[in-house]
Amino acid sequence: MDSITYDAKLRIPSNLIYIRSVRAFIKELAENLGFCAEKVQNIELATDEIISNAVEHGSEDSDSKISILCSSNDEEMIVTIRDQGRNNTEKRWSEVWANVISNEVYVGTERGHGLLLARLLSDDMNIETNSTGGLDVRLTWFNRRSSKYCINANRVCCMPQI
Repeated sequence: MDSITYDAKLRIPSNLIYIRSVRAFIKELAENLGFCAEKVQNIELATDEIISNAVEHGSEDSDSKISILCSSNDEEMIVTIRDQGRNNTEKRWSEVWANVISNEVYVGTERGHGLLLARLLSDDMNIETNSTGGLDVRLTWFNRRSSKYCINANRVCCMPQI
């Protein structure tokens, strides 16, 4: 039996004031799909981090648009965030992504941890350039499977794998 896929598309101006509404939508969607409370929190925070990055680093100005595509079924939820990019997007993200893949964290800095955090809190994360010169960041979570990491008391903690 094939799973039914549900899709939702959101398009917001590149402005931080819209993130709260998107975050609430993502949280409710994950809850309605039956994700456990810890995973809902992971989904909510990781999506927030990537949208914040799209606003701050992936948009020329507030006239730019950010697209959020949510695709889900009984087995997984995929959230893709698409920005329109800046002049040097491809060069910059490849350098940053290399650090994320290596789990390299710059200790003593308050910034620069969003991509790594999103990667740790998702079951899968992919980044690709898109036709507008920006990035598509795809975050995937599998339902009814525990994550490697979670947020507990505002700290990232390691989850035992079952």
